[in-house]
Amino acid sequence: MSVRRLNHVVALAEEGSFARAAERVHLSQPALSRSIQAIEDELGLRLFDRAARGVAVTQAGKTIVERARRVLFEANCLVRDAELLKTHEIGEVRIGLGPYPATILLPDLLVGFARLHPNVGLKLELNHAHAMIDMLLAEQLDFIVIDKRVLPDNPALAIKPLRRHDGRWFGRAGHPLASREAVSAVDLRKFPLVTVPLPPFMHSAVHRLLKIRSHEKIPVQLECNDVRVLKSFVEQTDALLFATASSVHKELAARTLVPIAVKDAPRIGLAFALVVLADRTLSPAGEVALALAGQMLNDANLDAVEPVK
Repeated sequence: MSVRRLNHVVALAEEGSFARAAERVHLSQPALSRSIQAIEDELGLRLFDRAARGVAVTQAGKTIVERARRVLFEANCLVRDAELLKTHEIGEVRIGLGPYPATILLPDLLVGFARLHPNVGLKLELNHAHAMIDMLLAEQLDFIVIDKRVLPDNPALAIKPLRRHDGRWFGRAGHPLASREAVSAVDLRKFPLVTVPLPPFMHSAVHRLLKIRSHEKIPVQLECNDVRVLKSFVEQTDALLFATASSVHKELAARTLVPIAVKDAPRIGLAFALVVLADRTLSPAGEVALALAGQMLNDANLDAVEPVK
């Protein structure tokens, strides 16, 4: 039994066809068939049922395929760790950021990291949570920064929670609601709302905050994954944005955005977390980027201008 043959088993299970699996592992079909037969003979188990319409994994085969995937994952980690020991500082760090972490961290994270590791490349993925989780599990990202409440219950993920970032409503300077000491949910609904795509837990929270029935649609005028676009839109219109003070820190300091105080508003915020693979060893540069992102997010929360007295 070898890592190469285990790779053949996984490829055939996933492709369901000797032709497609052979192409995937760069073998001829007869060579792949011999490899599969050899491992079946060695184990004394039939792993696949062959039929004219394709290949089906047997019950015993399902157990072996799952174990093979785990062995291949560990083998890949071993090879990668060996490369890290040899190269130390070359390569790249691959980071996934949600909309609000991206707004808070960029470009300062990139500049700070480049000063510490000028020879290491950075690859950024700005996407919705589920896409980045899939990329992390597929080892296409080294770590991601998202709200921990969207994470699945998966032991393959290691989660480091960060400080909570409280959220509030913001409008442009001179907004009709800005001069009022506190407004009601009814007052908020009189103006256009803009937001990033909301995960389910935020949908429920905004429904409660705006006192909208759960089956009713939130009246959103503009939905965009780029918080910078939302902020610019709000600065030039009467639209309102729900965001964290940390994500509008510069606009609050410049007074282009101001807080809108809401009566009896429930506490809503974002619970950021750094997420890595539990069994994955980050490169030294990756560890630096991870720590830098966490420190910057925590500092941004502490340094944010307090929007409500």
